[in-house]
Amino acid sequence: MMLTRYPATAMIAVATVLALSPSAARAQDTAPPPDDAPLLRQQVEELAQRETEYRRRLAELEARLALIEQAAAVPLATIPANEAATLRGAYVAPQPLAIPDDPSLAFFRQQDQARRFVLAPQEETPPAGGAAPERRAPAPTDAVVEIAQEQQGRFGNRFGFDLGIGYSHFDNARISLNGFLALDAIFLGTISIDQINSDVFTLDPTVRYGVSDRLFVDANLPLLYRATNFRSGGAGGSASALVEKTVRDAGPGDASLGASYRLFAETAGRPDVVVSARVKFPTGRHPFGVEFVEVEGSEGNLQVPRSLATGTGVYGGSLGVAVLKTLDPMVVFGNFTYFHNFARDFADIDENEGDVPGRVAIGDAWQFGAGLAFALNDKSSIAMSYSQRIVNRTRLTPEGLSERVVAGSQANVGIVNLGATFSLGPRLALVTNVGIGLTDDSPDMSFNIRLPFRF
Repeated sequence: MMLTRYPATAMIAVATVLALSPSAARAQDTAPPPDDAPLLRQQVEELAQRETEYRRRLAELEARLALIEQAAAVPLATIPANEAATLRGAYVAPQPLAIPDDPSLAFFRQQDQARRFVLAPQEETPPAGGAAPERRAPAPTDAVVEIAQEQQGRFGNRFGFDLGIGYSHFDNARISLNGFLALDAIFLGTISIDQINSDVFTLDPTVRYGVSDRLFVDANLPLLYRATNFRSGGAGGSASALVEKTVRDAGPGDASLGASYRLFAETAGRPDVVVSARVKFPTGRHPFGVEFVEVEGSEGNLQVPRSLATGTGVYGGSLGVAVLKTLDPMVVFGNFTYFHNFARDFADIDENEGDVPGRVAIGDAWQFGAGLAFALNDKSSIAMSYSQRIVNRTRLTPEGLSERVVAGSQANVGIVNLGATFSLGPRLALVTNVGIGLTDDSPDMSFNIRLPFRF
């Protein structure tokens, strides 16, 4: 459609020619008086303003027409199904939509389609070098990031501080027979039914420093409070007699220094792989040489230690590897760690009165575990995992005597963990975990809260 426009300047020129024509000169009686010149000048200015407004509106209509023609020329295309499966959020399948005949309504209908579907060409043209175009994965949510950092370590943060609070409960019952069996049917001696309930509270602060995006180091010094209740039945030969004693103790645990290195960063077809090493120092109170005392009124049935240990008493080290793969919104992970304890000499390794010097070699241990976590939304997730640690027997070598194995010192600890992670902000998170013991050597239950803070 052609639009004809008459500029105001042309109209003014025509009016001037007519005013100066001979016929106009002969009709002087009809000419406007000289006093009307300001009025004509005002009318000319109004006409010029109207022309400017008409030009502006015409430019807007032309721009809108160009957008409509461009939208009609671009075909609507949806993303492939395999690519849609990797994107976060609900995927809406393509649906045919009727476009009304009215051009104005068709424009708004196409705009609605553009918001619901992805406008993209069917085929991507590779660059001149022949390499495939790079596709960027969607950014992970805060919940997925917290899961990965909790399992693999917090890389890239210059300074960080973790405050952990934990509680564990142990319950163990046993029957002790001290005597002999006469005629293969009658037991002559003392029968003791012992039960031990132990509660351990832990304050676990950790300081870490991120050297780079692949390496960070950390230091840890736990503080422990232990309360153990020893209970025995059958005191004095009476099955109804019951005696108990509670021993409480507190102190620092074993300090440790660790380093973690990201061997391989996670890609579309490869998991995140992190190797770690840790050194443990015997800063806690060791359990060797602690004397046992008889509880008053138990008539020899119940003996309890004078103090409770808060550490192992030996130096140790560990090497481990952890893998993690993100299948958004799910994260799967696994780990394997080997623990080695170095033998150490003590001035007393016996619980009886008097010092018996000797050498203690605590058994090495292997630990493995695996689990998965689900991101509920951008700020929270739940996780479930299983971990198991197998500990070898402890060996004692009294001075001047041969080495002997401590009976019952081996352990098999299996725990099922159920946890939740909440992102409280860009610098703070809340990590909770409940553990349920599955073996006799495991704690019956444990509960831990961690508050990792990033400076």
